[in-house]
Amino acid sequence: MPSKIDSQRGKQQITAKKEYINIVIASFAVILFAAVIALSLNARFENKEENEALIKENIESNDEISEVQEKVNRLRYWSVVLVKWHNRGHLRTMDRIFERLQYKFVNASNGDDWDILWSIEQPFIASPSEDQTLFANITKIKLRVEQKVNHFPGIAALVSKSFMNEINVDLPYILPSFVMPQDLERLNKFIKRYPNIKLVEKNLHNRGVQIMPREEILEEESEYFYQQFMDDHFLIDGHAFDFGVFVLITSFNPLRIYRYDADILLRFCKKPYHPFDPNDFDRYVVRRGCHNAYDMNSFEKIYRRYGYSFIKIFEIIIKDKGHDVVEFWRKIDDAIVKIVKNTESYVLEGLEKWNMSSHHSFEFVRFDFLIDNKMNPYVMEVNMSPNLTPADKRYEENCNLYEPMVYNVVQMIGGASYFEFMARFNNSDIIVANRKNIAVGLESCLKNDCYRKCSLNECKICLPCVDDFNRYQMREAFREFSYMNNFRRLFPTKLHYYDQNLIESMTENNQISINWYRAQCENNEKWCF
Repeated sequence: MPSKIDSQRGKQQITAKKEYINIVIASFAVILFAAVIALSLNARFENKEENEALIKENIESNDEISEVQEKVNRLRYWSVVLVKWHNRGHLRTMDRIFERLQYKFVNASNGDDWDILWSIEQPFIASPSEDQTLFANITKIKLRVEQKVNHFPGIAALVSKSFMNEINVDLPYILPSFVMPQDLERLNKFIKRYPNIKLVEKNLHNRGVQIMPREEILEEESEYFYQQFMDDHFLIDGHAFDFGVFVLITSFNPLRIYRYDADILLRFCKKPYHPFDPNDFDRYVVRRGCHNAYDMNSFEKIYRRYGYSFIKIFEIIIKDKGHDVVEFWRKIDDAIVKIVKNTESYVLEGLEKWNMSSHHSFEFVRFDFLIDNKMNPYVMEVNMSPNLTPADKRYEENCNLYEPMVYNVVQMIGGASYFEFMARFNNSDIIVANRKNIAVGLESCLKNDCYRKCSLNECKICLPCVDDFNRYQMREAFREFSYMNNFRRLFPTKLHYYDQNLIESMTENNQISINWYRAQCENNEKWCF
């Protein structure tokens, strides 16, 4: 049997072997770790240039992002209100939209630079008042190519009651009107021919309406505007109302007109129309404190319960009363197009006078209609700067109409981002509207060899024959088509594409535009309307 000493010796040998193995493993681990570190360091130094390049690229990328962000913030919005009658802020809605789009608010009358001006008043005045001299950096300094103003020179032909009525006197959408005292003779003849017709007196500055005795009118020596009183109103819930349609004009020569199609503004007289009393203005005049659509029984329940727009509810009401909705809108749109078209020559004179191009301006107006009981619309006035901010907390819900609409306007004029705003005048425009987007009439252009024969009428819209100005207008038209959203194009549309008399009566730029839209329509029916 092994002795106790031998047993202890064996245990010591086993322990020694274990310690030796542990030392070997630890040494191997140290060597392996050192090798990994060495390889890592070696790789790091071998890739030093690549790493430095990556770091440099990241820095440059961050600088580029910062530069872009700086440019985005650089878009500048200048708002002007000279006559402050609105105690809740005339341009509050516009201010909100431009603030959310990260525009910088500036005051160009203090020398600040600007990109978009939104003004209540018309900047282009031949003899400006003292207040209007702040527009000097528009009227005396040539605008930069990208700057936008929300008014056209010469737009008074559209927004002045007397002027608009005078140049559209032959249209069926205008009630007979007279400016006293210069129209005294014509008014006398009208009264003799229609002795039972009432006349309303209107202030030329869009405030105040009342029925006047004919004797007092004929004796009037001050300058007043008089118009035939429409006494067969289409009534809703027994109330007379006016009907506001918002219209955006993005260009004259060529003319492009859009109507906001998502909603309308309905304002109801405070009192029922009957029993009629000419001395009770609240029965036939929409005045401050008037009822909104959601105050009326026919609208309130549907609006509150189902959330439909006023335009949809209005269409339901007139359809239930047996009227043709499509024909009604045809008349509304026809009135808008014809009245704006009759304004074009005056605007072109204004643009020439102020040495401006049409692309610097846009016009967002409201056409106010009255509607008779046969659903015939009559234009009462065109408001150059429609109130887009609720004048009272009672009307705060109107923001649901105003804010999306103003945002859509900003999109349409290319102002929703720095990229869109500047892309119209640099190479990035090809992302928005390139040659392939605006090229039309493939078969006709090839058949007539338009690359060499631009003198042919069939070749006027083929790209090799289109001058730079009209190429720009085609790109703008394509961009507007892409951003219409809730706007409906009224001109040009399929209704005008084949009206040869209309086409021949318009300028060459308009003829090119109409024929180009027609070619787009033939390729894609979305372009027809």
